[in-house]
Amino acid sequence: MSVLLLIVIYLIFISLGLPDSLIGSAWPSLSQSLEISNALQGVLSIIVSLCTILSSFLTMKLIALLKEKGVIIISISLTVIGLLIFSYAPNFFVLCIGAIPLGLGAGAIDTTLNNYVAIHYKAIHLNWLHAFWGVGATLSPFLVSFFLTDLNGWRKGAICLACIQAAILLVTICTVKVWKVVELNFDKKEVNEEIEVKKVGFFNSFRIRGIAFALISFASYIAVESLTGNWFSSMMVFGFNVEESVATRWTSSFYLGMMIGRFLSGVLSLKIKDKNMIRIGEGLVLVGLILMMCNFYMPLMPIGLVLVGLGCAPIYPAIIHSTPERFTKELSPNVMSIQIGFSYFSTLIISPLYGVVAKYTSFAYLPYYVLFFLVFLMIGNEFTLHLVKDKSKLLDKLNKKTTC
Repeated sequence: MSVLLLIVIYLIFISLGLPDSLIGSAWPSLSQSLEISNALQGVLSIIVSLCTILSSFLTMKLIALLKEKGVIIISISLTVIGLLIFSYAPNFFVLCIGAIPLGLGAGAIDTTLNNYVAIHYKAIHLNWLHAFWGVGATLSPFLVSFFLTDLNGWRKGAICLACIQAAILLVTICTVKVWKVVELNFDKKEVNEEIEVKKVGFFNSFRIRGIAFALISFASYIAVESLTGNWFSSMMVFGFNVEESVATRWTSSFYLGMMIGRFLSGVLSLKIKDKNMIRIGEGLVLVGLILMMCNFYMPLMPIGLVLVGLGCAPIYPAIIHSTPERFTKELSPNVMSIQIGFSYFSTLIISPLYGVVAKYTSFAYLPYYVLFFLVFLMIGNEFTLHLVKDKSKLLDKLNKKTTC
């Protein structure tokens, strides 16, 4: 039953990845079709991110009310609704409305399943789980590119993605009983291990030792991934006059690199520790960005993009999987909720800001912008590792506050 549930969770993560790359890959034709400014992609990103942050921060309460399976079913339903609204949107205002359910659905799924798998399954499964997110994110621009035969082709692409989402939703609903059986087994195991989740509260979670640098590193990673995925296509079309369909397929190679990288890093995680997987990923991203900076030789662009994707592959799963180890299983749900929610502030602020920067400078500066946040990722991660070594000090700030 546990294996069957894991297969269902893999499918759900495909559904999580499908909408993620839609806006970025379809934006050149979408913006021309609706006759709107290129920079307005940032507004949609802000709406999606705000809703994602909201649902991430509320996940603990939602799980207590609806259990994991209920939260996930409602969340996938919201993403289907969001995609359908996108596909029929006559103007930018309706696109903004469609962005609301997309964000609400994504945040709750992300937080719920990441913590669930990090606690109950081995690191290899968390890597492969995010590889299946890569399957969805890779399929999205690849499928959309086939519909871009005219300016309104992105609408058909959105409908296609909505149909795939609906099929995954149906599978999830049909396996509700599996969740119940596995939950009972996990509950018995946790009683034997005497794991008691410490509910320190939303605001007090920010006082856990090391959490500030953990948030910086995680938010910086999301910035690296979202900037590359959302803006690479626009950089090639508007910055280097590459044909739109070619740029969209190249964007797909970024997610393909992440997907392949996560399958590989899943196997490597059996031998290599999470902290070293993160460092290897950071190195690959750096090499990829250097190649992307060599824009005088265009064939290096997709190669660099694939390397950035391969480098991103192990970072997110390794940070997630190491959270219970870094902050203890008792504090993990608290940390996971704010960690994932806070990370989307980078999508909320940093990704849209690049649209403004590019509008007044050039889209060609994307690799340099990404490099800036890669440095913050490296610094934040190393400081976190140092601060959480002594688990007895994790709640020192909270204990001092209580004493006072």
